Formats: sequence, C-alpha cells, structure tokens
Amino acid sequence: MRKDSRKRSMAETMFDIVLGFLLYLPVNFFILPYFTDGINEYNVVTMLSISIIYSSIAIARKYTIRRWFVNKNLTKTLQNLTKFIK
Repeated sequence: MRKDSRKRSMAETMFDIVLGFLLYLPVNFFILPYFTDGINEYNVVTMLSISIIYSSIAIARKYTIRRWFVNKNLTKTLQNLTKFIK
C-alpha cells in the first residue's frame, strides 16, 4: 500500500480547516444563542452540551473528508489501471 504524500496530507489538512471554519460560522450563529444563559451561569451541563455538539460535528466532518480523500485516491488509481487493460 502506498503512503500519502506530504502535499496530499497538507491539502487534506487545509481543506479540513477551511471547511470547519465555514461550517462552524452558522453553527455559532444559530446554536450558541440558545446557551447564553447557561454560559453566563457557568453551568456544567451547558458546557458539556456545547462540547458534545461541536465534537459530533467535528467527528462527522473529519470522517467524511478522510473517506472522500481516500476514495478520490482510489478512483484515480482505478482509472490508471483501466488504461492498461484497454
């Protein structure tokens, strides 16, 4: 199995960071206002709820991006192999 190149790893990392930034802008706008009272009161349940929401989004985002990059590489490899078969 071939290792990922450094450029590919950097591209995936940068894509993940930019997408995360863009994804969390509306999340901050729509989700955080519901928790303002709990944040002002330093409520532990509120902090845990916010952490669970952000962590769930981050896990789904990272998993999806990773699978997309792996499948993108697999598709490219399959296309190169089919050139030799024809």
